[in-house]
Amino acid sequence: MPIVLALLAAALAMGQPGQPLKQPAPVGEAGWREDLKIFAEKFGASGMTVDFQRGPHSRGQKDFEKLYPPAMFHTEMERLTSEAGKLSDEEMTLALMKLVASANVAHTMVTPGLHFHFFGRLPLSMTWFPDGLVVMAAAKEYSEAIGARVLRIGKMSADETLTAVGPYVGHETDTWQRLVAPGQLVTRAMLDHLGLLGADLKVAMTFQKPGGQPFTMDVRIADPRTAKLNVIDVMHVDAPLYLSQPNSYYWYRYLPDSQTFYIQYNRCTNDPKLPFSEFVRMAMADADMHAAEHGVRRVVIDLRLNGGGDSRVLGPLKKALAARAKKLGPVYGLVGGATFSSGLDAAIDLRNDLHATLVGSPSSERLNSYGEVMSFTLPNSKLVVQYSTKYFRGAKEGQPDELIPDIPAPPTFADAMTGKDSALDAAIGR
Repeated sequence: MPIVLALLAAALAMGQPGQPLKQPAPVGEAGWREDLKIFAEKFGASGMTVDFQRGPHSRGQKDFEKLYPPAMFHTEMERLTSEAGKLSDEEMTLALMKLVASANVAHTMVTPGLHFHFFGRLPLSMTWFPDGLVVMAAAKEYSEAIGARVLRIGKMSADETLTAVGPYVGHETDTWQRLVAPGQLVTRAMLDHLGLLGADLKVAMTFQKPGGQPFTMDVRIADPRTAKLNVIDVMHVDAPLYLSQPNSYYWYRYLPDSQTFYIQYNRCTNDPKLPFSEFVRMAMADADMHAAEHGVRRVVIDLRLNGGGDSRVLGPLKKALAARAKKLGPVYGLVGGATFSSGLDAAIDLRNDLHATLVGSPSSERLNSYGEVMSFTLPNSKLVVQYSTKYFRGAKEGQPDELIPDIPAPPTFADAMTGKDSALDAAIGR
């Protein structure tokens, strides 16, 4: 799960606004010095270790000295150590985030907790489409901005903010940077750091709706648990099928109009209430019934919300579909920017093992990249440091190092405003 989504999920789990979180005391010079020492030792640990489930893996960040040239890393660590107690907790946190992100490994990151100034944020949810940054949800008092493009945030244009936030987001592709940056940008700490936040905790933002004139609103930092209206509520847009059960591990539906058997695979993890092998048994029994009674012309497996897990979980579905290739027709895999880690592996497996046609937008990480993550928590600042312990080569020699769909069908601003699903439409031939 992207860092900003994990933070928001944690905030929402803490209850309703009006129940303030207990903020820890400042970390202080001694606390930061201890944290920095532990960070350097664990993150840069050399050598290998072995455990029963994971097999051999790196003790610290894999290929540490290749990704973080020693002279650069040690110079920055010395600077931060000398600044301990002088820089604010937020600035120290951002400095570590920037240092770790400098290797541009999407799995490797520093996650700030729900303290310092990473808790308060603008009560907006924004998405970067190919044709602009758009407000998809907002607190009631800012509902006028829903469905509008963001032209400016304070003194910066939308594109300038993307460039400014980029160094703090470990990204292997532009797709991942655009996916994660909006969530980082709304935090009080980042807005303060970029000089976009006024003393009144407000940011002047300029918006524009299709066919309308630009307008400006002062948006104030708020509790992230503040209720928001979304584009579906305000603009009465029908939600596309793939957003109907985003919290389910996996589910399926037969689409009679196109004779399509649709499976959404959101997590490469077994649902505790329904193991994936049992889900596949149920789904295939239903698919067989529809094939006999109505006909099934294709199977669509939607991976657009799949952020990873265990690559082995997909096995029963691949085996079942391979045995029904003639009965159920060709397989299509829907992919997008949030198809990540083992979700990306699943897309590759579908293409390689089932000759699936991939539809959607490019991947958010490289095929040859680092993963198999571990983490540790710094004792004083409570920052969580996630690092990668293995290198995976997913592209063969001479192949592109990025997953490019066979049929491009990226989501657009216009799709979001009408509830259209261009990727699904392309797969079923509409």
